[in-house]
Amino acid sequence: MKAAWYLETGSVDVLQVGEVPRPDPMPGQVLVRLKSHGVNPTDWKRRAGQRGPAPTQRMIPGYDGAGVIAALGQGVDPARLGERVWVWEAFHQQAGGTAAEFVCVDQSRAVTLPDEVDFDVGACLGVPALTACHSLMLAGPLAGEAVIVTGAAGVVCNYAVQLAKIMGASVLAVVRGETEKEEDAQRAGADLVINSEKDNFLKAALDFTHGRGARCVIDVDLGAHLHIAPRITAVNGTIASFGTASNPAPTLDWAAFMHRNIRLCGVGIFSVPESRKLEAAAFVQSCLAAGQLWHRIDSRWPLDEIAKAHQHQETGHPRGKVIVSIS
Repeated sequence: MKAAWYLETGSVDVLQVGEVPRPDPMPGQVLVRLKSHGVNPTDWKRRAGQRGPAPTQRMIPGYDGAGVIAALGQGVDPARLGERVWVWEAFHQQAGGTAAEFVCVDQSRAVTLPDEVDFDVGACLGVPALTACHSLMLAGPLAGEAVIVTGAAGVVCNYAVQLAKIMGASVLAVVRGETEKEEDAQRAGADLVINSEKDNFLKAALDFTHGRGARCVIDVDLGAHLHIAPRITAVNGTIASFGTASNPAPTLDWAAFMHRNIRLCGVGIFSVPESRKLEAAAFVQSCLAAGQLWHRIDSRWPLDEIAKAHQHQETGHPRGKVIVSIS
């Protein structure tokens, strides 16, 4: 089969494309013939050596993808053969990911893709949608509650806006920079969109929540907002964060959080308990099947140009998901 791989970590120059042996599914697995692979920041960070030790074998990157089930391992329902699926966490704890014509994954990680949904859309889900969904679920039922989402134009947080609305919440979306980012947050269904470069975040959050703070805050840059976090989060509220790029080692006034009984939750989707990931995947799937999700695709690249796709994800500031077309 054709695949992309690397034998050592480093720049995009370590990526190679060529023929490798096709894997065979083990018991409980399915073999998926991939049509699309979705590139995540985690893909280039792992390739660059920022996510663990150097590889000891050939590594085929790619957590997210979509395709058709081509073969079944022992114990898998025969009716699944030929099923269109979206794939999540393909590259987690194994050397073979979705930047290839075929991938083997546990049957639970190949989720039915509705006939009307394009394979490129299926490859958008995985890491971003599950991260967003799990982050929201940490706060408990959100119907009738207020949610604040920072970085709402980014892939993960744009899904967070959409999923929070589906869960019945009112959403304040925060973006920073270009007007186009405001448009993406609005397209996701936010009740109010502000731009932190020109709007007062604290005032907007207090006005939006009538001074009470939000039941759930999804924060893509925790260190940038810790100074106001206790004020914009409700008593007994939850802050879920999966990034702190502007301040990698933030400090906090713990008493301010403690006295409001605020939960501060780090979110690393690969370390989330399996049962919670499956719960998130099931909810995302129900939304997908109901046609409730919007997906922004930034660009598409052929497998032969995966190095350019990685470079674009790393330095190109993509607006939406970067897709690699497999076949």
